[in-house]
Amino acid sequence: MNLTFPSLAPFLLYVACSSHALAQSHWTGSWQTHFSGGGGRIGLEQKGDRVTGTYPLYSIELAGEVEGRVLRGTWRESESPTPDQGEFSITMSADGRLFDGGLGTRGWWTGERVEHDEPLVSINVLSPRAAFIGFLVACNRAQAGVDDAWGIAAEAVELGSDQSAPSTSSQRLRRVAELFELIDLTTVHPTEIPDRVAADSCLVRLSQAGSDAVLELTLHRNAQGEWRIVEPTRQQHDEAKRSLLARTGGKAPAGEDFHRLHSPRATMRSFLEGMTHWKDDDGARARAAMDLSVYTEIIRVADGELSAMNLRHALNNIGMSGLQSIPDDGTDHTPYVHFVHGDSRIEIVPSGREANAPWKFSAETVLHLARIYRASAELPPPEFVPPGTIDDSTYITLRAMVAANSPYLLRTVANVEAWQFVVSLSALGLSIVLARFVASLLGRILSRLEGKSMTAPPQPRWFALSLILLLVAAIMHRIPHLIGIPASNRQYIIPVLASVLCIAAMLVAWRVLTVVGDVLGVRFARTSKQSDDIWLTFSIAVVRLCLVFATALGIASVWSISATNILAGLGIGGLAFAFASRETLSNVFGAGILVTDRPFRSGDWIVADGVEGSVEEVGVRSTRIRTLGDSIVVVPNGKLADSTINNLGTRRHRLLDLKLFVTKGGTPARLEAFIAAIRARLESDRAFASKDAMIGVVALSARAIEIQVTTHVDIDCDNAECEMRHRLLTDFMSLAESAGLGLGKGMERSALERNSR
Repeated sequence: MNLTFPSLAPFLLYVACSSHALAQSHWTGSWQTHFSGGGGRIGLEQKGDRVTGTYPLYSIELAGEVEGRVLRGTWRESESPTPDQGEFSITMSADGRLFDGGLGTRGWWTGERVEHDEPLVSINVLSPRAAFIGFLVACNRAQAGVDDAWGIAAEAVELGSDQSAPSTSSQRLRRVAELFELIDLTTVHPTEIPDRVAADSCLVRLSQAGSDAVLELTLHRNAQGEWRIVEPTRQQHDEAKRSLLARTGGKAPAGEDFHRLHSPRATMRSFLEGMTHWKDDDGARARAAMDLSVYTEIIRVADGELSAMNLRHALNNIGMSGLQSIPDDGTDHTPYVHFVHGDSRIEIVPSGREANAPWKFSAETVLHLARIYRASAELPPPEFVPPGTIDDSTYITLRAMVAANSPYLLRTVANVEAWQFVVSLSALGLSIVLARFVASLLGRILSRLEGKSMTAPPQPRWFALSLILLLVAAIMHRIPHLIGIPASNRQYIIPVLASVLCIAAMLVAWRVLTVVGDVLGVRFARTSKQSDDIWLTFSIAVVRLCLVFATALGIASVWSISATNILAGLGIGGLAFAFASRETLSNVFGAGILVTDRPFRSGDWIVADGVEGSVEEVGVRSTRIRTLGDSIVVVPNGKLADSTINNLGTRRHRLLDLKLFVTKGGTPARLEAFIAAIRARLESDRAFASKDAMIGVVALSARAIEIQVTTHVDIDCDNAECEMRHRLLTDFMSLAESAGLGLGKGMERSALERNSR
């Protein structure tokens, strides 16, 4: 069997996917787990069907056997005075990324595979300040979702001052978390923590912002010279908690309260968490913590992402010794300044003067974030970074490469670095080349749709230029964000470019609509439906009107003019507009009546309101009629819809109504013979409805005998009718001459009559 590459491709893809799934189905690796009341990292190792692992945070060892995607086994605490143990059963997902199951009597247990495991560094406990700040950093990291950091924080705490030592790892971690909850209600300034103390203990007084409450903690140095925070007695703990919660009416802050941005600390924490979980809400939480009003609405989302990335990396470069160093009192409207460089600063300010106004990173901070990030990149690496994680963006990665290989390209001009200019110009040149090629191809496709050959002249130049503009914009619109060009350099030119693009989009759509209309018009011309072509012209006119309206709304939007306000303004002025343009509206509604009532189609010959001619086009406002004199008469649709329309183009048969005047030889016998000859002539031609023909003498006068000939003839155009009349009348003249009759008034006068004159 001869297999070509296309036939092998699906098979190879299947093998690749299957191999990846098999690799992921192996239990070996690091897993972030969650269970009722806690969570943490667990390391598993699989050898054959045997899986073993450790839970460092809880000093738990696991062992089990694999059956397909199910792992069953037992767990046991290894360092507890009264070891706890039990069984577990978990099932891996089909893609090998998740598992779920239970820990026996402890309830549910879930986990997700960790691709990049961040190392946890032990706390430096050689000085009171280092131990205390290390404790805060570890606790903040644990609060941000790294549960194992609670174990690191426990290294800096001396438990059991008046209570029994914790019997399990879970109890130890819970008491560490309770101590941190107290400290989190205060504001900690690192300089207030002594760095060198001669004695073996020191007292630290932590004040609460916005109140007189104070938390007193003791730090103790053991025989090995290691400093640790002494756990308060239960009485001290309860009294301190009661005093610190008096500010909030005795209620402990809810876990999600910080998302209300009620203080500088809450804003910082919400921003850091939003950056860590950016993919959950597409960055909405992180952007909400910044005042993005300095950006126009059209670039607010995209440049909000770039600003958030700059701010997060700047905070990493600056460092942070715990969120507790940031004030948590939202009633004091004094701005919190986190970093200053020249005339730029990172500050968090209230968004209003009201008591519950949310705090945000100021508009001035947002405007200068690119400059702040570049300045912070020159700082020495900090000892501690803010809690949470962040993925490196394309901009950060590219800038790091430039800094490592071509640092001279980091020079700035108008707040834009040289390498950004180079990349922008290169991308612009490539996009123009690609856009011209694609525009040429699309133009030829449209020409083919119109029935033109590939060598025929291309589409109009204005269409090609508009299409190239749109294609270049589509290719380039992400480039500024990817390479980090500050929004301050683009926010004034973006509305102008966006307005031009709105007009270009309208022109392209207009041309495409014209081509589609021409193609459908040719197709509808082959059908016998009465209203196809009218529907087509009317629909195209309506779509064009919508295009103009949409373009106007688009331009208003890019200039931050609310579409709601525009529509509201139209509603308020609707009555005045309707009164002022009642004739125009009447014509528009008249067009709708003509389309729905279907009194005629394009090409029909109509007589209406004194106008006779062929219908050429029905527009939104008027209908064009070409008269017999080859002129165009434009009739308003409202007037045409109200008039009586005689559609001659819908006739099944054309009426033939002739009057023949016998002026000579009109005897009864000759007249009967002549009428019989006329009837025979009509019966010999299938085009005539001879059975319904009415032929006879209808009047006598002193000058002629009048014969009426009325019948219907089956013809479909005026030229055929004219030719038929010619043949028929000449035949009638021959029949009259054969019958000895003279037709007309003196047409065939006798020689005697001519000579007598």
